[in-house]
Amino acid sequence: MAQDRRIRKTRKILKQSLISLMKEKSIKHITVKEICEKADINRGTFYLHYKDVYDMFEQIENEFFNELKAVLDEYHKQGIQLKDTNLEPLFCFLLNNKDFCIVMLSAYGDISFTKRLLHYLYERIVATYGKDSARMEHYYFFVIYGCVGLIANWLNTDAKESPSEMAQLAEDVILNGIRKYL
Repeated sequence: MAQDRRIRKTRKILKQSLISLMKEKSIKHITVKEICEKADINRGTFYLHYKDVYDMFEQIENEFFNELKAVLDEYHKQGIQLKDTNLEPLFCFLLNNKDFCIVMLSAYGDISFTKRLLHYLYERIVATYGKDSARMEHYYFFVIYGCVGLIANWLNTDAKESPSEMAQLAEDVILNGIRKYL
């Protein structure tokens, strides 16, 4: 069990180091050497966990999507309808992954991540609520892009509001539009 804890700790330090470097430059300009220096570990330790920087990035991204899926699966299990959705668990998850989300949604982030996120959210909404018209499809994309923008802005401004407050704002705008805030 101690080994598992050490592995988790090492991976966490490596992840934090990569994210820190991605705040300054694109992943294609980050080397294993830089990650190791930032994490204060040797390259051999890095290679025990990952093949290269891209393998590391892919594993971190997949972990994020697996955790996101678990959060969204809870909504599905509970049979929650859009009008009854409480987005607070989703905003808590995003806040817990704040640095990763900020980097991924920034200029140094990976555009394929953003596309994957948007596509994933769209597929989940369609699977849950259906797509009976082009009008609904437009609405879904409007909501998804708007929510991703809201999340990026919230996290980039130090997440001053609580996940509960942000969930309420998102729910209000999704269900009632912007008129309430004008």
